[in-house]
Amino acid sequence: MKKILLLALFSITLMGCNDPESAAAEAAQLRAEQHPDRTYVGENNYYTMESSGDIQFTTKKDLKIMYQDFPRYFIEKAKEWPKEDLNDASSYDLPRFQFAWANSSSKDEYESGIKIWSMKTDGTDLRLVTDVTVELVNGIKNLTRSPNNRYAAWADLGGYKTVYDIKTGKVVELSISMSPLAMLWSEDSRYLYFERARDLFSRWDSVTGEVSKVDFDVRTTAVNFGGKRTTVLDFGVLVEDANTNEEINWIGVDRSLSMDERSLDVTSIDPEGRYAWGSNPSFGFFFDIEKGTVKQMTTDYTPAQILGKNAHFSALDSFAKVRIVDRVGDRVWSWRAFYYGALSGDAILYNGLANNGLWFKGSK
Repeated sequence: MKKILLLALFSITLMGCNDPESAAAEAAQLRAEQHPDRTYVGENNYYTMESSGDIQFTTKKDLKIMYQDFPRYFIEKAKEWPKEDLNDASSYDLPRFQFAWANSSSKDEYESGIKIWSMKTDGTDLRLVTDVTVELVNGIKNLTRSPNNRYAAWADLGGYKTVYDIKTGKVVELSISMSPLAMLWSEDSRYLYFERARDLFSRWDSVTGEVSKVDFDVRTTAVNFGGKRTTVLDFGVLVEDANTNEEINWIGVDRSLSMDERSLDVTSIDPEGRYAWGSNPSFGFFFDIEKGTVKQMTTDYTPAQILGKNAHFSALDSFAKVRIVDRVGDRVWSWRAFYYGALSGDAILYNGLANNGLWFKGSK
């Protein structure tokens, strides 16, 4: 009897050692003890909390540097990382950034490939948008997201355009030949307008899958909102009726300036098409589209490559360093969100009306 009891206990002990859940729990506990500064997400990925601070930020305006802890992400296995989930309301309580990032420099083709990611404007809730990868040699030049958050679209350096349906996982290739990069969503998220060849514009119907010709120009710095299509062009802002394409207003910069002085090299527009920004080496221009005015500045301004609702917040679109400005409070946050990997192209803002357009909870 004693032998049988000992064998039974030995058997139970072995079963416990071979239990995958127990082994995983023990491994997680060991990691926590060895690296108390890390928060693990899966076995191979984690983030640490790092303070923002004195990262160089080129501006012609004095801004108060803010010190605050933000996540810095270390991701070796993207397949273990949470994907963006349209049904998770907690992901959409703040505006979000979308960007292209190759999370690892390993020889693994998937991990070293460029993938589309997103995170909240406060640096939290990093999500993998799609498993679709793009080789570094092709790169990502332009990104966009539908107003209902369902569709992510991108163009590579050759002009090939791809749409990913987050709800179904379906991938649609829109262009099979080299073409320009401009893309713009309709207000109801049904149509993606894009430039399929020089000065030839089309729309993709997300319901029928059909591609048809349109008779208006598509630019990347543009927004469809409130029945209007507002576009930042080379020398000003054009407002049109989104249904009839009739011009509603044109807000141009000072025509007495030289071509170089009035050309808008860096441009952005807020999610509702109420405000826009343009700048060049000589001037900055702030457009109040509702009032039909433009303010020209030579000093005391901050560039805005991404512009939030009501122009309250802005950001630079290169996410090697995240640089966010509170344009109302004259404050700046600068931090490194990623420890390694390679970024491609420019980041964009989407879900921009969440939290009344404020990029941090508790902001006013």
